[in-house]
Amino acid sequence: MASEFTPIHFFKIILAESLDQGKLMIPIKFVKKYGQCLPTTICIRTHNGVDWKINLVKSDGKIWFEKGWKEFAEYHSLSHGHLLVFKYEGTSHFEVRIFDKSALEINYPFKRAEVNTEEDCRVRQTRKAYSSFEIGSTSCVKKHKGKQVNTTLERAEEFKTCNPSFVVVMGESYVGSRFLLSIPCIFGKTHFDLDKKKGYICFQVLNYEKVWLAKYRIRMIATGLKFELTGGWRKFSKDNNLKVGDVCKFELIHKTNMTFQVHIFREDE
Repeated sequence: MASEFTPIHFFKIILAESLDQGKLMIPIKFVKKYGQCLPTTICIRTHNGVDWKINLVKSDGKIWFEKGWKEFAEYHSLSHGHLLVFKYEGTSHFEVRIFDKSALEINYPFKRAEVNTEEDCRVRQTRKAYSSFEIGSTSCVKKHKGKQVNTTLERAEEFKTCNPSFVVVMGESYVGSRFLLSIPCIFGKTHFDLDKKKGYICFQVLNYEKVWLAKYRIRMIATGLKFELTGGWRKFSKDNNLKVGDVCKFELIHKTNMTFQVHIFREDE
């Protein structure tokens, strides 16, 4: 009887060049031993159980992770110097663990979330409903001098949540050009770990199973502490078609994993 396949591990250090090219080459020695068994499409599973479908490109005895890899890298905010350890068990699936520049494994704060790739390789598990609120046309309307006042900002501010929240009106620098978003200082001082100067937060939108991962940092400026996003906000903004004048209410639904439910109020609604 044939023996079971012994899992094989290899690692790759992420370089700026591979990020620019949008592909990652598999080690030559691994390709020589196992390349012929690899299909043209494989799945990469992160340590937290999310699957990504990646197409392989084979040429001149070399194999690259290509179609789908750029989206994987952007979603996990990979940068120059990150270390990825892959585990291969002789099937079309690879498991991967991601380490930052300090050699510590990154503990992405989401679990069994569905990733919105173009392919069908997904984890089909319904996310726990953290909130049952629905935004209606009259749920956030108040009276003022005998008439209804229903501006975008007022609707957002009057929308009640069970958890701590803050409101941000989308300006040009938030959603149009630089994609720089700051978190109100009062909220940050109250709910962030001030001893942790960098970290990850997650964004979710009601009735949508995708989770967007973003990086934040806390730094001291002349006026005091500044809480700002350094990566991931652009992707969220683009995916949700945010425009100047829209208002987002960020509800902190899970403090341990720093997960925010984002309620979006649009000017044209």
